[in-house]
Amino acid sequence: GSYVRVNPISNRIEIGPDSAGARIGVCYPEGNVDTPTLSDCNVVLGYLNPYNFLGGDVTLDKDRAYQAIEEQIAAPLGLDVYEAAEGVLELFEDHLRNEVYARIYGKGYSPEDYRLFSYGGGGPLHVAGYTNGLNFQDVLVPAWAAGFSAFGCACADFEYRNDRTVNVPIASPELAPAQFEAGFDFFAGAVNQAWQSLQGGLYSEFAKSGIPADQVKFGHYLRVQYVGQLNDVEIKAPFSQISSPEDVKLIIQLFEDAYAKIYSRSASSPELGYLATTAVLKGVTDVEKPRLPVEPLAEAAPPPEASKGTRPVYRHGEWREAHIYDMEKLLPGNKLPGVSVIESPSTTFVVPLGFEAYLDEHRIFHLKEVRP
Repeated sequence: GSYVRVNPISNRIEIGPDSAGARIGVCYPEGNVDTPTLSDCNVVLGYLNPYNFLGGDVTLDKDRAYQAIEEQIAAPLGLDVYEAAEGVLELFEDHLRNEVYARIYGKGYSPEDYRLFSYGGGGPLHVAGYTNGLNFQDVLVPAWAAGFSAFGCACADFEYRNDRTVNVPIASPELAPAQFEAGFDFFAGAVNQAWQSLQGGLYSEFAKSGIPADQVKFGHYLRVQYVGQLNDVEIKAPFSQISSPEDVKLIIQLFEDAYAKIYSRSASSPELGYLATTAVLKGVTDVEKPRLPVEPLAEAAPPPEASKGTRPVYRHGEWREAHIYDMEKLLPGNKLPGVSVIESPSTTFVVPLGFEAYLDEHRIFHLKEVRP
């Protein structure tokens, strides 16, 4: 977990950038950590079970975490320990939400067009907090969340990417047709040569992995900006080389569309002209994809053997009894309303009040907000 400190000058909470890593936090005495971490906050607030970490192979010390948060965070801020710990997690989730927002909208997309996968040992702890209000089509948590990164690496297509700086300008075909026509040959030649020159390096990279050239497919991209501006936008060209002025006009239109999504249509500045800064070539080869097992659906109510009782958790300034479930004993078709904490030896999935988790036939949880 990332370290949590109070800046002595600004008196503000700072999270990270350094982390305790595998040493967890103050709650793990053998880790020799003196600074509280996000994990310590989760233990104190009841979200992490100190007796089920790594399936019980590691026991966490809640009292040590409490004392560290009290001395280093709560007291300097004049807060109750639980208020301080919750404030840390709210700040952390706000940071994550802003990062997700910036990365998606910064590329001209919208969360409403996508589904978000939350995975890792700690991701499902906070997923409801950092996705709340972003309106993803769906939020998914695989039951094998802790191993999902490795799963993705094992079944993802092989891809390599090379790029080359070109910095070649082209005028607006509508506002300066004569200059556009005069500059077409130079623009097309520079981009085509860059794309062609990048192929050899990609073939070599695939060959190192034992993949023959005839199995490699290429995607051609350009990074484009208005002349004089600082930020470019990457667009995918729907062709492998520029053959006509119409191809360049299409590139310009694709850039304008992407730019408008990021900065709004009113920010369009075609009078400045366009600059292709970088030619990008991506090589990809398909790999055999796994087929996820399909299990029969059970009723919505979890089976009794999946219940581990209840545990108090602190949220929004009050304690609530959370239903605790054994992730491996839940059945596809089960629905778990908040407040629920779903535990496995390698991850913890929190379903807050106002949310519901549904386990599908592939053992993937779907988290959604529910309104009374």
